[in-house]
Amino acid sequence: MLFLARCSPERNLARQYIKNHTGNGIMVIPINELLKDNRTLSYDTSVRYNPEQLDSMAWVQSEFVKRISDSIFLTLFTNSLIQELGKEGFDVYVDGGSDVFLSLPDPKWLIQVVQLEIDEQHMYNYYQMYDAETDEPYYDSLRINQVSLSSWFDVSRANTGNKQVLFLEGYIQDQIKRGIDFNLMEGTIGMEANRSAIRMIDIYNMANALGKKHAELLFDYFINDYIRDHLPAGIVNRKYFYYDHKSKTLKHGLTERFDVVN
Repeated sequence: MLFLARCSPERNLARQYIKNHTGNGIMVIPINELLKDNRTLSYDTSVRYNPEQLDSMAWVQSEFVKRISDSIFLTLFTNSLIQELGKEGFDVYVDGGSDVFLSLPDPKWLIQVVQLEIDEQHMYNYYQMYDAETDEPYYDSLRINQVSLSSWFDVSRANTGNKQVLFLEGYIQDQIKRGIDFNLMEGTIGMEANRSAIRMIDIYNMANALGKKHAELLFDYFINDYIRDHLPAGIVNRKYFYYDHKSKTLKHGLTERFDVVN
């Protein structure tokens, strides 16, 4: 027997949005300041430092944030965001095109990048080794660097006044590869841990990748907003739909998404 299952109204609406969204206007309002901080700070706890001194020490002790160019990072992030939204089929404008944007038919979206913050920190990865002669364990460690980007976006439909703040965080860190280490000369055997360290080019690549990721997650946000706005009365959508860009399919379930702050 052949059973035909009807799609849920939520899925039908999601498909409808994906099919018809092309040409919708989006105004992107970028930001000109990149906040940066070093979260791992070493100092003499017996000395009382003022906030300015702590900030200065954090800057000096940083591995990456003191070398990041704000203009390069912001340009890469913003251009990637705008380009990916354009590839998704949206008609994208920045500040200079506001008059043209406002004349477009609804629905259209205002996307303001409120804050971007880069943080770096490091931790130590400890692993156990054994002395081949005494069989006694001892420990060694590798420093793991991590650089994260936190973002806050104000998102609203034009001419409605309704606004939500969306938060997202992404990071990169040193990669550790493990293996067996057997040293005949030193008489030791244990786990070998090799660190593939973050480079500055990786941080700028992160800016480009996260600009694209924000655009993809905004598309998912628009899909679910459309579902909420068009569901028949009495139906509550309890699923979060997202578009898989690799397989070109609509899916739902736990996945990457913005946190709605308000």
